Amino acid sequence: MQATLRSAALAILLASIGTAAVRAVPAGQPKFLAPDVKTAGDIPFPPNSMAAGAVSLLLALDATGQVQNVQVLRDFPSLTGVVQSAVQTWQFAPATLGGAHVPADLSVSAVFNPYNPGGTSFQTLVLPPPAFTPAPAPGGPNFVPPQILSGTFAKYPANSVAWGAVVLDVRIDSAGLVTNVRAVRKVASLTTPAMNAVQTWAFNPATLDGHAVGANLVVAFVFPRNTAGP
Repeated sequence: MQATLRSAALAILLASIGTAAVRAVPAGQPKFLAPDVKTAGDIPFPPNSMAAGAVSLLLALDATGQVQNVQVLRDFPSLTGVVQSAVQTWQFAPATLGGAHVPADLSVSAVFNPYNPGGTSFQTLVLPPPAFTPAPAPGGPNFVPPQILSGTFAKYPANSVAWGAVVLDVRIDSAGLVTNVRAVRKVASLTTPAMNAVQTWAFNPATLDGHAVGANLVVAFVFPRNTAGP
């Protein structure tokens, strides 16, 4: 009985420590809204490429939502340039602090999905650690966007002949959990598999002045042409 009580007390203590580690921003500080994606275009899958993997970028946005700098968090040499070019045509909503627009970073990842009709491929998505620790955007608040810890490829529908990029706006809460997924760019028959996949991923939450906060990041699934189709 005593051992059981000690175990229960330890569990409660660990739970309280975990809660404190992801505490909210102290009351009284100006309200912060993280940057977000407004519109997104296609990311072309390189012709005749069989590459499958992920590219992660850190976009430094100014107070108008314009991209000022792009840093590569995860590099895939044959694919990174395609993603860097694509995001330059997208539109973003800037961060706000106390109602005023401010510079801030936004994380964008593109997963080049293998052709795996019905999920028959046994390929796994490898997500190496980021090449560097993200730092706040110059001139902005001490904000670091959420980061991907692990993920999986989406399952290509067995009877689909669609291809192209599904771009998702993913909301991560202060505990690192996915709370909402919004499709910014849809592809018929591919949007739902992409949304299902990203909801199984693991994330680190964003931080503001060292406190865990809810924020968004962008995940695109780039599907190749169905090689079995017409």
